[in-house]
Order: sequence, then structure tokens, then C-alpha cells
Amino acid sequence: MMENWETIITFTYPQDAHIAQGFLESEGVESILKDELTVQVQNFYSNAIGGVKLQVKSEDIENATSILKNGGYTGIESWKPTETVVVLESTNKKQCPFCQSENIGKSKKVDYLTIGVYLVLGAFFPIFRLNYSCFDCGKVWKFK
Repeated sequence: MMENWETIITFTYPQDAHIAQGFLESEGVESILKDELTVQVQNFYSNAIGGVKLQVKSEDIENATSILKNGGYTGIESWKPTETVVVLESTNKKQCPFCQSENIGKSKKVDYLTIGVYLVLGAFFPIFRLNYSCFDCGKVWKFK
């Protein structure tokens, strides 16, 4: 049976990812590293491919995230589904559409499908998806 693996944190260098992976495995959480060998062979590609990704099984996300946060790791992605919000004329993009808080942030995620099309066709397309997140209610969304 195929397991679902989710990225919880990324690293620029593989050695840093191995330390975090060892920390998780010492607590009994199974994890894998994605793109580790690519970064080892071509270390200048690390930022281009999004770094070395530490992944855990979908059912272990909350446990692994809390273990790493308690261990002092910052920048851990809390896994939250992205919701799509339809933009109307009256939509204020500087407020959370769910709780109307202005305490929001933008995050850019790499769109791997676009990278594949870019490599095949040699044409330039934007490779990032822009998501917004609210620091008060914790929702993640994008505008349509």
C-alpha cells in the first residue's frame, strides 16, 4: 500500500535535515528525506528545488510537528488545507476572509507541475503559487 508523505520542514543543507530526521526517529516517528541526493550532487540547486524536504506520514504530522517545535526547530509548516476564496469587488485582500483579521501573511509555494512544463517546453511560466495565511485563526487560502 502506498503511504501519503507530507513535507513538514525544509532545509538548505542535507546534513541539517539528517539531524532533524534522527531527532524524529529517536522519538519513534518514521520520516524520509526528499531531494536529498539532488542537493548533495548539485548543492547550488538547493534553493531552486525548494531545499531538502523532511517528510512524515500524513497521520504523524501533528506529532512530528510538535516534537520538532519542542526541539527548537522554527519554520515548521503546520499542515493546513488551502481553501479557495472567490474575489469579489468588495473583497478586501488585506483582511482574512474568515475572521476579518489584518494579521495575515503571504507565502509562496513552488508549483512543481509548472516546473515540469517549463523543463519540457523551455517556456517561462511563474513557478510559484501565492497563498495567504491568517495568524489569528490559522486558515490558509488563495484568491481565485
